[in-house]
Amino acid sequence: MLSEKSEQFLMSLRLELLKRGKKEDEIEEVVDELRDHLHEAEQRGENVDDVTGGSVNHYIKTISKEMAFDKRIIKMVIGALFAIVAFFLIPRMVSGQLDLSMYRIIFYGLLTFVLLPLELWVLIEMLKKYGNSKKGYIAPILVALGGFLIILAGEFLLREYDGESVIVMEASTIFWLGVILSVVFILVCLYFYQWFYIGVLVYLVLPDLFANTMTDAAPGSKEYINVSTAITLILTVLALVGALAFYARYKKNS
Repeated sequence: MLSEKSEQFLMSLRLELLKRGKKEDEIEEVVDELRDHLHEAEQRGENVDDVTGGSVNHYIKTISKEMAFDKRIIKMVIGALFAIVAFFLIPRMVSGQLDLSMYRIIFYGLLTFVLLPLELWVLIEMLKKYGNSKKGYIAPILVALGGFLIILAGEFLLREYDGESVIVMEASTIFWLGVILSVVFILVCLYFYQWFYIGVLVYLVLPDLFANTMTDAAPGSKEYINVSTAITLILTVLALVGALAFYARYKKNS
């Protein structure tokens, strides 16, 4: 068993190398090799600073030239950005609404290309700093909560000060266009085996899809909201049950 300080260093090293776009298999090789060196050093009475120089960035400088940049990371980032844009637009379209003003487009653009990358960077830095400590477990919750509050505040401001929509189409046209884009998105995700993105889109789209097809009420009406909320609750319960079952199976096999 390594000391807590050594384990923290290994976690910080892994996160930093991932952030820099290094190949995952090479990262694991580096971490495993360093783990062996640290284990031998601690048996001799030395600590992590004696082996690594005491700094993740300093240690990376000694090995980064030997590690190739993983070009797949670029495709993953581009795919994630497209997915986020789809998550913002397609559910609105399926609900028969596409009230995209210039303010709203700018807001969604800032969320996608500024807030989310910034949240990811902050999360990685906090995990590197706090690791498996109590603060390390609280960090993702605080980061997610902060992002949620920013999005919520932005939505409230847009309701008060939103401008004219730059896209004007019939509700039925928007609905069917949203359904078609949902199918295309799912097919593309199936091709690339991106099951997580499919799950997120289904969770976001199904409530409005059911509400739109099961009722003739407008999206803001009580009947529409009741159906949409009921489907959301059902999906949430199913997701929680599935997560618990997966966790129980993981614990049993680990």
